[in-house]
Amino acid sequence: MKKVLFTLSLFVASFAFIACGDDDDDTVITVKELPENAQAFLQTHFPGQEVRLVEKDNDSYDVYLTNGYDVEFTLSGDWDDVDGNGKELPESVIALLPEAIPAYVAANYSQNFIDEINKESYGYEIGLNSNIELKFDINGNFLRIDR
Repeated sequence: MKKVLFTLSLFVASFAFIACGDDDDDTVITVKELPENAQAFLQTHFPGQEVRLVEKDNDSYDVYLTNGYDVEFTLSGDWDDVDGNGKELPESVIALLPEAIPAYVAANYSQNFIDEINKESYGYEIGLNSNIELKFDINGNFLRIDR
């Protein structure tokens, strides 16, 4: 009986380790392997910045720059997220937003700056350096705040 319980315990433990295994499907690639529009985005908005790492997974490319910025692209090469990791995003990136969004931030959060932009199905999620997240629809109309 002890052998059966031991074997059963071993089986359950083995299954748990297998189930919790590395599900990381990221593949490291070069910048030249990115779609052309993703390469153009990096050259336009982050000129002269070195790329530290590019990873491709099942649904996106993640690009990590040596200056601390991260950019996520869809598999077709369209930008999806830009994260300054606490640093202000370049004006050229902010200019990609509907005009109402930076105007809203300037009017209501003048002591803050935009350090993250995420495209969402409803529109945009904007991160400020004060850890406030603002939600806007696709036209730039304010929806709500997340703290």
